[in-house]
Amino acid sequence: MNARTGLGVAAAIVLTAVLSLGWMLGRQIRELEGAGIDNTQWTLAQLELETAIFARDVIGVAQEAQENADRLRLRFEILISRLGLVRSGKIGRSLVEYPGVPALLEQIDDYVARVDALFAQELSEADLVRIYRETLAVQPMMRELSLDGLDILAEIAEVYRHRVRQQAELTALSGGLLLILLGALLRLIDVQRRRVLERDRVLSRTAERLNSVIGSSLDAIVLADHDGIITDFNPAAEEIFGWRKEEIQGSSVIDTIVPIARRENFAQRIKDFLRTGQGELIGAGRVELAARRRDGEVFPIEAVLTSVEGPKGPVFIGYLRDITDLKAAQARLIAARDTAERADRAKSRFLSVMSHEMRTPLNGIMGVLDLLETSSLAPEQRRQIGVALASAEILLQLVNESLDITRIETGEETIEAQPFAPGPMLQRLLSVLRPLAAEKDLPLDLEAEEADLGLWYEGDPNRVAQIITNLIGNAIKFTEQGLIEVTLGLEPDRIEIAVRDTGIGIASEDIERVFAEFVTRARPEGRQGRSDGLGLAISRRLARLMGGDITVCSTLGRGSTFQLTLPLHRVPPPLEMPVPELIAPASGAARLSVLVIEDNAVNRMVLRGMLHQFGHEVTEAQNGAKGLERLREQKYDVVLMDFEMPVMGGIDATRAIRDGLPADRQSPIIGLTAHGSAEARAAGLAAGMNEVYAKPLRLPVLRRLLAAFETVPPAATPDIASAPPAEFVIEAAISSSAQAALFDIDDFDDMAEMLGAEHLVRALDAFEADLRDCLPRLTGDKPAEEGVVAVAHKLRGGAAMLGLTGPVETLGEMETRAPTLYSNEEVAVLRLQIERSIAAARQRVETLEPSGAGA
Repeated sequence: MNARTGLGVAAAIVLTAVLSLGWMLGRQIRELEGAGIDNTQWTLAQLELETAIFARDVIGVAQEAQENADRLRLRFEILISRLGLVRSGKIGRSLVEYPGVPALLEQIDDYVARVDALFAQELSEADLVRIYRETLAVQPMMRELSLDGLDILAEIAEVYRHRVRQQAELTALSGGLLLILLGALLRLIDVQRRRVLERDRVLSRTAERLNSVIGSSLDAIVLADHDGIITDFNPAAEEIFGWRKEEIQGSSVIDTIVPIARRENFAQRIKDFLRTGQGELIGAGRVELAARRRDGEVFPIEAVLTSVEGPKGPVFIGYLRDITDLKAAQARLIAARDTAERADRAKSRFLSVMSHEMRTPLNGIMGVLDLLETSSLAPEQRRQIGVALASAEILLQLVNESLDITRIETGEETIEAQPFAPGPMLQRLLSVLRPLAAEKDLPLDLEAEEADLGLWYEGDPNRVAQIITNLIGNAIKFTEQGLIEVTLGLEPDRIEIAVRDTGIGIASEDIERVFAEFVTRARPEGRQGRSDGLGLAISRRLARLMGGDITVCSTLGRGSTFQLTLPLHRVPPPLEMPVPELIAPASGAARLSVLVIEDNAVNRMVLRGMLHQFGHEVTEAQNGAKGLERLREQKYDVVLMDFEMPVMGGIDATRAIRDGLPADRQSPIIGLTAHGSAEARAAGLAAGMNEVYAKPLRLPVLRRLLAAFETVPPAATPDIASAPPAEFVIEAAISSSAQAALFDIDDFDDMAEMLGAEHLVRALDAFEADLRDCLPRLTGDKPAEEGVVAVAHKLRGGAAMLGLTGPVETLGEMETRAPTLYSNEEVAVLRLQIERSIAAARQRVETLEPSGAGA
């Protein structure tokens, strides 16, 4: 309910009240005009007078003759009637309630009864005397009754006058309130009137603006009624369709702007909409349609069709846009996109091929250097080989960066996490980059705490080295004299590496711009401008991808300091560190037969030399087809398989081996690829390889890989003829990260700190004892009252307590399958995995024993 309605209702209520009060006041005034109270007063006065007259007549009758007795009786009847009027009128009820009046009335009634009894007989003189005396005696009572009546009448009159006054005041108040409400209502009506007028003006201006917008709209706006007859046609529609508004108004939409081929379909859709209120086009948003110009040309449009209710039915509104040029531009854009995609694919193929082709000679270079490093060398020769290896590593990193360009452009950069030592990494980088700095007589020094050089962190060492290489390379490029200093600062939860130079510096307004791609800034004295290329842009992106950042502090002409901050966590050193050493050949029991399938002669030579260093027997094949023939003839302990080879590649050869050879010819296959990508590794694993490594295969990695086969005791090695299914084959290639996956190093170290090394060794001994007892129960060689699943669960709990993550996962999978018994092959594989995990754990205990004992 709005304010105007509320005021109207209130005014109606007050008006009704005023009318009611006025009617009541008028009735009271009319009652006053009737003189009812005056008649009552006159009756009371007459009562006393009639009593006196009656007494006088009694005396007169007593003195006169008897014949006047009838007149006296009439006077007595008049007195009684006066008394009756007083008692039966309005005042009678009040007299009865007035103090003392009931007693008076009782005495008067006794008087009337006595006198009436005397009148009932023949009156004598004595009776008249008696009546006279009785009348004289009752006369004061009549007077008192009259006075009491007058008092009562006075009170009633006062109350009545007060009531009339109140009624009049209330009527006046209501009338005033009614006038106020009427005034407010009139004011509100006036305000509403002004608002309506203002709204009319706004609507008029809006209509004018709308007409102006419609008239100046670049989109065609067409209005049609429910019969499809055009009622409005804006200037844009005139320009698009070629019809004048005056010409097309009153014409059918279907016959004018709808193409001939679509008219029947369009007409049916309009009929369906009129019948159901729904349609595929009406209110469906922007849709692409075809339209027809006046000259018959059919062209594409983008249309929005809506409907509103009109006085005679729905009115259709069409917002139409000619998209002929847009479609042509889209076609050109699609063609350009396809061209760019083809170029991008060609670039990716080129980078992939170049990466492969460059990795192949790098494999030979780094393999030979690894072999040289293990031979007897003079200190200077060993240092030179270290520099050569570091340079090769940087070249390999650059090869990887060539592939990173594509990943960076598509936002697919990946960050790996593995343990590394920032100090030794920086020392190797500086040993490689010092010759570049020496060409400009620039000292390149590392400032770090001695204790920090042995600390290890978990992160991506290749990305960190890539960033630092870019920073040092920039410092060398733009420093003519002075020095370049690298500072290493390590905290438990972050590392900070700063590269300071005394070069040309950076202006304050250019500090952020140096991180943009291909930035060139003017150098002082008109010399060649400084171009930072992609280096700093890639470096900052990689730093932020690892959760850190690169900041700059620079003074123009005095040098710059680039600081890399990364939130990396400190970790314990890994179990094995690849320290160059003379390699002793393997014993006869540990000697392996290795089949090398590689098409590149240099790579075969390098692998052959490495394997001979370890004392293993080597057989070579130039492609996958020949390798398959070798495996049909003989079983090998390990197969090293290249990916890309003529005749038959490594992927196809692996599939042929897994699908076509009998179980006694199934050997662990380690794939070697020059494509260091996750896709290549996934393809190799899917084909049946046990693990995939990116070239070049370094000597320490190959040693750890083969050590997994050398250390297997003969009694614990399952017969190849009864090898387990592929899903239970333990990967033969164990990298440093895979070794760490055998058990949780952090949990193991925490447990060692709490229990101490001695108690931890006892726990490992107890778990080995449980293992010897439980394994026969899994195969049914010993009874398992609680069931083999419960035995597997028991082993899984013990392995979890010691942090042996590898066995925990295997036992969890075995427990989930819940068979009646487990196969001998499956249990043999499980035993091998647990023994490797326990061996790695015992080796970890040895490294922690001093601190554990102290604990």
